[in-house]
Amino acid sequence: MDDQALVQGCLKDDRRSQNDLYKKYFALMSSIAYRYTNDEQTALQRMNGAFMKVLQNLKSYDSHYALGSWIRKVVVNHMIDEYRKEKRYISNVHLTDFEDIQSGVSYNKGAQQLEANELRDLLYQLPDVTQKVFNLYAIDGYKHKEIADMLGISEGTSKWHVNHGRNRLRELVEELYQDQKKVAEAVK
Repeated sequence: MDDQALVQGCLKDDRRSQNDLYKKYFALMSSIAYRYTNDEQTALQRMNGAFMKVLQNLKSYDSHYALGSWIRKVVVNHMIDEYRKEKRYISNVHLTDFEDIQSGVSYNKGAQQLEANELRDLLYQLPDVTQKVFNLYAIDGYKHKEIADMLGISEGTSKWHVNHGRNRLRELVEELYQDQKKVAEAVK
């Protein structure tokens, strides 16, 4: 069934269409949810909440655009909303603005060879706010101003978190490859 037929069925509250839409976009929605949480159960709960938002707001979907892109945006926004709710219960952390951060992105062969699971595990080692900001910027493509507005931080703080995340990930990748090199040498 094509996307337009699924949308029309969902708008008529057809359970089969809703189920088919869920199955078709499960991989997309779950991959986004896993990037924003460290816990599989929480990721699935939030992904299902995001799918409910998809169904509730399907009437606002413009069929001139790809359904997958629209669903992706709804899921990312839902994950940010959930983060904001969670943030209210976490003790306040005072962040310092750093405006003079260099914003160039550098790539190296080691980072390009990382498996997706290894990268996700490394991302989970970043502090919570840094992880969220890094995901929004580097993976989801949001601008610092948009991130600042979403998370209630300044643009400079957003830049700082991206830079801090990039540096910490570089350190973690180096540690990972040094450990792998030691294991390889021990096996010889």
